[in-house]
Amino acid sequence: MWYTVLPGDNLDRLARSNDLTVSELTAANSEVQSPLTPGMRLWIPAPVALEVQQSRVLWRGDEHLVSAGETWYGIAQRYGVTDKELQEANGHLELILSIGDVLQVPTTIPIDSVNGHAKVQVNSAQLPLLRSDTLRVLAMLPFMLEVDTVIGGEYDARTTRLREVSLDFFHGMEWAAQTLQDSGYAVQLRIVDTEPDTLGVHAWSELDLRWSDVVLGPLRSAKMDSVSQLLSTTQTPQWLLTPLKPAVWSHHDRVYSLRSDERAGMRKLGALVARTHPLDTVLLLETRGKDAALEEAFKEGFTSVRGSLSGLESLSSSNRFAEGITAQMDTSKLNVVAIPAGKSAQSMIAYVQTELQLADSFPVRIYANAVTAELEFMERDFMNRSNWTIPVTNYLDWTNERVQLQTQTFRELFKTDPSAYSIAAFDALVETASWMDGEGQASALPAPIQHIIDWEWDEGASQQVNSNWHIRMFSSGVWSRLITD
Repeated sequence: MWYTVLPGDNLDRLARSNDLTVSELTAANSEVQSPLTPGMRLWIPAPVALEVQQSRVLWRGDEHLVSAGETWYGIAQRYGVTDKELQEANGHLELILSIGDVLQVPTTIPIDSVNGHAKVQVNSAQLPLLRSDTLRVLAMLPFMLEVDTVIGGEYDARTTRLREVSLDFFHGMEWAAQTLQDSGYAVQLRIVDTEPDTLGVHAWSELDLRWSDVVLGPLRSAKMDSVSQLLSTTQTPQWLLTPLKPAVWSHHDRVYSLRSDERAGMRKLGALVARTHPLDTVLLLETRGKDAALEEAFKEGFTSVRGSLSGLESLSSSNRFAEGITAQMDTSKLNVVAIPAGKSAQSMIAYVQTELQLADSFPVRIYANAVTAELEFMERDFMNRSNWTIPVTNYLDWTNERVQLQTQTFRELFKTDPSAYSIAAFDALVETASWMDGEGQASALPAPIQHIIDWEWDEGASQQVNSNWHIRMFSSGVWSRLITD
């Protein structure tokens, strides 16, 4: 824009007031002589928006014991980081340092001077980058629960079961550590009990959290939330071994779960239906209740192929639905039915099965939620007739030779087969090992047993989610994988 010089103006003041350097302002007005005189006209160029390339702060694992007279600035200079980065890495400490405080020292990855990009992209969606020498794993599990025993000196069934699950998880971690070490990875595994002793004293502290490169657990909700809040001031990733709690997501943006995001599975199923039945009307059975997000995800997948919801007829589980699903069908063509809802819709799924078994003259094709494969009331003949099709994740193939060989290690260690909990812990640690800096590491990373990870950034939750799903159809008495891409 053009600017008319006023009394008292100079190049330095005008440059500052317009977010420019003096060089930028003089370059845009090369014919103007200094000093400026009132009435001169200057061209004020638009400020150039510079994308600041920053280094990413990562845990190096070094610890510094604060001595008398030391300051944030002095310690930061010693390790080649800024005092702000050092303070951010130790947000759990007071601003004024005390003698004996233990600081976790971060390191930074410098900008690559050759191509102008960071060697590791500065992006909140980035997966962690861990130390390249030793993977330090902290397992937080409830072993020594402070509970009263029933008559006879036995713990109640719930407590006993929780201890058994904890032991299964820990065995899975030991199994993973052994397998990783056999492959050339150095792993240190520390187990801490999340429950206090009879005096109310906990056996773990924040020092354990700062020691670790990754935390697995806890299992109980209250402990899970508190640990996640403590970790939120660090870069330490945390694996949840139980179903993901929304509250934890808000505490710490490095919380990970092996469970695949169900919405991703429903979007994949919706897209498959739209591609497979381009000329058919698809009947979408909706609960519009607890699983409304899954129903919306199915529609998103359908729309991504068709461009709209044209060809999708919704039928809610209301009085109209109870009048009979067969009233919406036609005996002269294939009737395509989609049921995105899961466990919350068991009664509706049972109703659909009963109605369509009675009306076996209707040719049908059913697309449903993954949990329907586990419902006890589902009948084999009906699933065959309807080519029951579902998105599936975490498929375990016991006929795979690799799975058999890796499982043999568990059998040698514990004289039994691994449980689902042990397999989950194994797969979490194998995935964690893939986050280590590859320099100096063995290239043969063990493969997961059951949980395939396909990370995808969820903007709404500001978190990475596992979006790995594939499609299986029940035909001729077995589940067969469909090639959909």
